[in-house]
Amino acid sequence: MIQLKPVTKDNIGACVRLKVAEDQTTFVAPNINSIAWAYVAPELTPYGIYDGDTLVGFLSTEIIPDNEDYDRYWVPRFMIGADFQRKGYGRAGMMAAVEMLSNYEDCSRVRLSVVEENSAAIDFYKSIGFVLTDEYLEDERVMDYIFEGK
Repeated sequence: MIQLKPVTKDNIGACVRLKVAEDQTTFVAPNINSIAWAYVAPELTPYGIYDGDTLVGFLSTEIIPDNEDYDRYWVPRFMIGADFQRKGYGRAGMMAAVEMLSNYEDCSRVRLSVVEENSAAIDFYKSIGFVLTDEYLEDERVMDYIFEGK
C-alpha cells in the first residue's frame, strides 16, 4: 500500500539520493531543490512516496490559500525513482496526493505543470484524469485534475 510520509531528518538523505532515469533528468528538478524551497516557503510540503518501508518516489504539495479557488492546490514536484518506474507506483503515488488534497473542503482541483516536450509525462497524467489547460507556468504547461461536483 502506498503512503505519503513527510520528509524528516530520518528520511531526507534517502529522498535526496532518489533519482529519476537518466533520460528524465532534464524534466525534473533534483529533490534537494524541492526540500530546500520547503524550508523557506511554508506553503510547500515535501513527501516521500513509500511502498511499505521502501522509498519509491518523492513529491511536494503546495497549498496557496490567497490564490483564487481554482488555483490553490498544486503538486509542483513529482518523481518516481528509476528502479521503481513502470510498476504502478507513479499512478498510486499521484492518486494518493490527489486524494490527500481533495480532503480540503475548498479543493475543487489539483494542478501541476509539466515540460511541454515531456510527452510521456503528459500522457501519464492524462491517463489518471488530468487535463491540459491553455495556461503556462514558467514555460511549463499546466494540467488540472478536476473534482466533479465540488
